[in-house]
Amino acid sequence: MATRATSAGGKPPVYKIVMLGDSGVGKTSLVTRLTNSSNKVLNDDISVTPATMGIEFETQMMDTPEGKVKAQIWDMEGSERFARVLMPTYCRKAKGIILVYDITSLKSFESLSERWMTQLNDHLSSGDELAKLLVGNKSDLDAEREVPRAMAEAFCTQYGLEMLETSTKPTCDAGNVPQSFRKMIGIIHERALAASSTNSRGGIHSINGAASHNTVRLDEKEGTVNCDTMAACGCY
Repeated sequence: MATRATSAGGKPPVYKIVMLGDSGVGKTSLVTRLTNSSNKVLNDDISVTPATMGIEFETQMMDTPEGKVKAQIWDMEGSERFARVLMPTYCRKAKGIILVYDITSLKSFESLSERWMTQLNDHLSSGDELAKLLVGNKSDLDAEREVPRAMAEAFCTQYGLEMLETSTKPTCDAGNVPQSFRKMIGIIHERALAASSTNSRGGIHSINGAASHNTVRLDEKEGTVNCDTMAACGCY
């Protein structure tokens, strides 16, 4: 069995993770909290992070028992029109999905089954096996909770997900933001190691020279995307 996280060329494997959820649930704030934890801007309230326009991705080195791996975390605008058009491209080559809802918004939670899981299943082939994690964000606002934890746990049982509740507030002891991404990476990496143990050529890939921050936007013609940018990062 493979015991190293680095590829044959000595570079860490890269795992693409995509964030799904309605606008305003805090997807961008979660990514910002993880990838810019040393930035002084985090002394402020990053829950007011501007909404994502188009698609953005960040990269973050993360530790596993076998060594470091690189998480490439994709964040997409939550509008229905945009998501419907770009979901096939957005999820291509993804190894993990993080579904995010706002614990103070029942509508954002109901949207996961009514919209996001449906669209996801429509664009995945039968052979795709993605790691999935449910994240209930804004746990610091428990007094305003509209989504009981038991309801979220039932959703996890139905769809075979694991779950965490998080907060991006810098003063929140139960933030769990790094833990949520580490949990996802752990699931993905274990699957990659299992695959490499049965197929020495499969399961782990590297991307050279990935930029730390990139944006993909719709072109002027509705329904099109700048494919050159997608191809440049190796995920198209």
